[in-house]
Amino acid sequence: MKYYIKFILILCILFAGSDKARSQSVIVDSLKSLLRNPGLQPEKKAMALSHLGRHLYETDMPSALKAANEALKLSHQFSDGQYGAFALATLTYLNVQRDSLVLAQKNIDSALIYTTKSTNRVVNGYVWLRKGWLEYNVNNTTKSTASLFKALQLLEGQKAYAYESLVYHYLASIYADLKDSENLKKYTRLSQNLANQSGDPDIICNAYLATASSFLRNFRKDPSQKKLLDSAIFYNKQVLQLSQAQPKRIVNHINIAAAALNMANIYWEFFPKDYKESAKRYIDHALDIARKIKHEEVIANCYGILSEYAIAEGNYAEAERLFLSGFAEVEHSTGSSMAVRASMMKGLATVAEKSGNSVKALDYYKQYMHYEREAYDASKLSIAQRLGVQYEAEKKEKELESLQERAAFNRKLNFISAGLIIAGLLALIFLFRSYHFRLKSSIQQQKLRTEEAARLKAEQELLQERQERLQKELLAGNLQVEQKNELLQTMRDKLAAQPESGTFKNQLERILKEDQRMDEDFEHAKASLTNIHPEFFNRLQELANNKLTRLDLKHCSYILMGYSNKEIASRLGVDPKSILMARYRIKQKLNLDKEASLDLLIQRLS
Repeated sequence: MKYYIKFILILCILFAGSDKARSQSVIVDSLKSLLRNPGLQPEKKAMALSHLGRHLYETDMPSALKAANEALKLSHQFSDGQYGAFALATLTYLNVQRDSLVLAQKNIDSALIYTTKSTNRVVNGYVWLRKGWLEYNVNNTTKSTASLFKALQLLEGQKAYAYESLVYHYLASIYADLKDSENLKKYTRLSQNLANQSGDPDIICNAYLATASSFLRNFRKDPSQKKLLDSAIFYNKQVLQLSQAQPKRIVNHINIAAAALNMANIYWEFFPKDYKESAKRYIDHALDIARKIKHEEVIANCYGILSEYAIAEGNYAEAERLFLSGFAEVEHSTGSSMAVRASMMKGLATVAEKSGNSVKALDYYKQYMHYEREAYDASKLSIAQRLGVQYEAEKKEKELESLQERAAFNRKLNFISAGLIIAGLLALIFLFRSYHFRLKSSIQQQKLRTEEAARLKAEQELLQERQERLQKELLAGNLQVEQKNELLQTMRDKLAAQPESGTFKNQLERILKEDQRMDEDFEHAKASLTNIHPEFFNRLQELANNKLTRLDLKHCSYILMGYSNKEIASRLGVDPKSILMARYRIKQKLNLDKEASLDLLIQRLS
């Protein structure tokens, strides 16, 4: 039964990938003492509050959140975005630790916006490091890798060895998941080298733990290479020795528990069973730390290894007792997960089955299924939350890209504007000098040009006036001719349709009198019609796409002259109702709405 090994491998990745997680009183006291200084500059206070929030999270999460939010509030008064960016990156870290991935995503998105107003490459690099770490937590390895390389670009040459070591460590974890042994080895080595340069014991422990995990993984692939196992043991012991040498500087104690647990597992898996006491010493060390920080996975794995020893000795009752003791500790832990409980119940069922007690095995298995279902439901909720975070991240990335493009465009625009201003100034200087040299000759030439322009303008106006008068007279004459022609045609129709008689003669005289009256009216209207702009009909046809007939144009002319519908009907010899229909058709050809005024449009065009 090797169920606990899976937990140990997970612990190696998660613990090694953790940042400074557990506050040490020396660091916290130092930060609090600094914050009590009344003369502390606001910028330094904001950074100190962010650091305090990151170190308080495990022992006092409410105080950690309060400190980070206070740092964020304080950063609003600074034009430099580094303080807000660092505070929001800290809040990202804290919200991930309390499983608030959605809030963490919002925090990191805001932090990235603040980096656009920051020139501090270390802070900006740390923000991208946290973004890559968050994306790794939601299983988006492609974006995580891109963000981590972005962090490396910003941190390059800044001597921020601790942050660079973490970046390489996260990259090693990604390539470990991808089964890429070459890149895993490469980035693990880089993480180790930079950790040593940083001098930070927690960062060094991270790197040692990852290096040990890498050697152990390679040994499992090729058990003949005993030196790989020796290397794994060496680096796990280095973690434990460093924690003993500098206990007050160690912040992330879970790394120490992971190293002790890994050593116990190595003794169980690869050493003879009479090495049990050596394994038990490491288990006791791991349990001591895990109980203080209430880490149920470590506790469960410790009891799992002890149970394996009991099973190997054939002492199933002791194995069951150990499992039950471990389960009792895990069950009363505030952060106990259903997955851990399910695994321990599965171990109990296996022990009962091996001891031959099928009834008890069935009972434990039922409990295992109960916890497994709850763990599955929790897993589904976690997946849904991660998908939500990925969606929000993609949306924010698009918004960020848009902002960056806009900023780049504004920079180009400013550059072009500056160039235009400089070019304008140079042009003004050149023009001023040219004006200075040509001033005398320009005055004389200007006089001549003015006189010539005045003469040409007068001739143009005279020609234009003559042309417009001729066009207006032509228009008025055309209308009169058309009316005469229509009248003659009416007379021809009457002559052709009826025999000569007294009645016809009376009708003919009435028509002639009507024509005479229309001629008189036309003379009065002619003065108004001649005021029509010569381009009037062209504009009408442009608006109607050349759809207006001659009759439509005549109708528009009468409207312009101010005739009513009844008067237009009388002059055109049609029923007044036909005039309404004609107006409707003209409005359609001119693309006018029903409520629009045809008369107003014609007046404007004139």
